[in-house]
Amino acid sequence: TRMTMEVVREFKDKVYYIPWSFDYRGRCYPIPNLLTPQDTDFGKSLILFNEGAEITEKGLDWIKFQLATTHSLSKGTMEERLAWVSKPLNQDLVFRVVKDPIKWIADWENADEPWLFLACANEYVSLITGLTSITHLPVAVDATCSGLQILAGLAKDASTARMVNVLGSEKPQDAYATIASRSMEAIPERLRPYWDRKTTKRSVMVIPYNAKPYSNRSYIREAFKEKGIDVSKEELTACVSAVRAAMNVVVPGAMEVMKWIEKQITKYIKSGAEEVKWITPSGFPVTQRLMKRETTRIRTQLMGECRMTIAGAEIGVDLKHHKNATAPNLIHSLDASILHLSTVEFHDPIALIHDSVLCRATDMCKLSTLVRKSYMTLFAEHEPLTDFALAI
Repeated sequence: TRMTMEVVREFKDKVYYIPWSFDYRGRCYPIPNLLTPQDTDFGKSLILFNEGAEITEKGLDWIKFQLATTHSLSKGTMEERLAWVSKPLNQDLVFRVVKDPIKWIADWENADEPWLFLACANEYVSLITGLTSITHLPVAVDATCSGLQILAGLAKDASTARMVNVLGSEKPQDAYATIASRSMEAIPERLRPYWDRKTTKRSVMVIPYNAKPYSNRSYIREAFKEKGIDVSKEELTACVSAVRAAMNVVVPGAMEVMKWIEKQITKYIKSGAEEVKWITPSGFPVTQRLMKRETTRIRTQLMGECRMTIAGAEIGVDLKHHKNATAPNLIHSLDASILHLSTVEFHDPIALIHDSVLCRATDMCKLSTLVRKSYMTLFAEHEPLTDFALAI
């Protein structure tokens, strides 16, 4: 926090630019680590777009959306979030927090994203009281289970697509809650009262990125620990098996695509290839080179004996790493591609957080439409899985 505030003092009331870079999959990251859109909740709350925009009726709705989302309604419908802000009790909450955030800290410190909530509350009050009609606040929307969204497109799997809100429905779908419900019967009986969306979320989220049962167990253990419940190794194993079995039923196409990729990559590397290359629909060239490297054992005074990798000393291709990394990297390259295709058509202030987009409230309708159009273009006008198959 002290480091962040030093940077704030340096740049307060100034315009500054953030340099960005692409990683080898095409994902975009800010190069500085402070006061960027990928900072902590506290750091993100301190930055505004330099170019403001005249607020509109729809833009004010998106400010309300951000206000409710950062407080506690990240899974609500648009109507539920707007209704939350309109309630007299919540109006009073927002106004008193803006008037004296220290006195009323108990009213906002337990929000989902307290600092972003406070920043949005300030913007909202300034706009509706007429202190300003210009908005500079970055408003964020993000994907629903982006790994499963991409896999649904690759598999042309309508059931998975509907589960992760790619296909429309009256109310936003919640894949995490559905998988928790579907796996309930296979969970040890004493744990069932505590088995819910939150307990399964991390495991479901990382399985499309080839997380293995060991890491699944650690996520589930932590979720139970937060509820004050200790679980045995046997119970954790049963929970992990239940989640994976439920995913095979709820999102079958996604799971099949991952198995297919792992099988094909194994064949490709065993045929003599050392690296995997493909071109994304946005034209970004991806090169995945994963090699085993020499290691040496050294003894240090403070840390004792440890094994160190010698930089640059390659001793052969790492088949296991390729098997585990290819599906996640293909997913990352495609969600990056969606944002590439969207941002080249968007000419207003924008920022990115992995698979999330941020813009001014007045621009959000245009940007969210572009993101949906780009997803449709990527999977309706391209065949990324076929292109990947031909590349290997």
